[in-house]
Amino acid sequence: MMKADDLRLDLSSLALHDGDAAELVRAARKLAEPHGFTVGVQVHNTASAMDLERMAGLGVPLSFHTPILSEYVMNLAAADNAPAFAVAEEQMAFMRRYKVDRAVFHGFRMTDLPIPAFGNGRSYDYCMKPANRPELARREGSRFVCDFTADPEFLMRRDRVKANLALLRKRYPAITWCVENDFPAYGSGNLRGSDLAYLEHPVCLDTGHLWASAKMLGFDFYREMQIALDSGHVRMIHFHASRYTFDMDHEDWGDGHLPLDHPTAISLARVAQACRTAGVGHYVLEIPTATLRDVETFLRLYLRAGA
Repeated sequence: MMKADDLRLDLSSLALHDGDAAELVRAARKLAEPHGFTVGVQVHNTASAMDLERMAGLGVPLSFHTPILSEYVMNLAAADNAPAFAVAEEQMAFMRRYKVDRAVFHGFRMTDLPIPAFGNGRSYDYCMKPANRPELARREGSRFVCDFTADPEFLMRRDRVKANLALLRKRYPAITWCVENDFPAYGSGNLRGSDLAYLEHPVCLDTGHLWASAKMLGFDFYREMQIALDSGHVRMIHFHASRYTFDMDHEDWGDGHLPLDHPTAISLARVAQACRTAGVGHYVLEIPTATLRDVETFLRLYLRAGA
């Protein structure tokens, strides 16, 4: 069980986009701190320089969803790891400046090509297209992947990611770099809980991404979540609801990132219970429209899990 001073609840900078940001953070602290949570902000990878300064001015701890203000993402599955580590060094400069000691990133694409970072006028679909592999798609023209997780190329790249993550830890021991499970599109590789566990590296488990991967690859969401949690490597949770249900066509699916009271087929109570039992201490409400009600709902789910 986590000690009280290990608990952290971050709001996403996506939700702190206007003059009410400071008030929402103050209200969240008032609710969460009596239950042992430190309230912070996770700066999203789409944040502008102005957004970053505004988040720093809120006076709470920051975490980063990297890459922040970068041209490219970190792809540790590429044959040449130098570009990824150049981005890491760039991110370290920001983290030192803003006193950030924990970050999350997507680090596994089935390509050696450079992949632009989305945000600041560039869409996700536009930036990810260089990583698209038609032979890895569910069907012709689809952005979603099939299950290639037993293919020799995947296994080779997974080992490459594992080795590069070990190097990342060695180079930057003061930073907790959480690798996140991916949304199952455009040649993404971190899809199963078992593959996250194999990496033997700190993990950010995204509920909506795992939910979509369960649909695309046909696995059991709760089983793969538990495999990741049982590894002891999950350090952070991206906690949000999803409107997608398994009776919907694959091509109709998208991400989650919805408020916690939105109707969802994911049992958020079961997720909270599993995460609390596993001792996960850092939760991020990665919800662009988050309100104080989401903080209330999260706390109710988390506290009930410990009852």
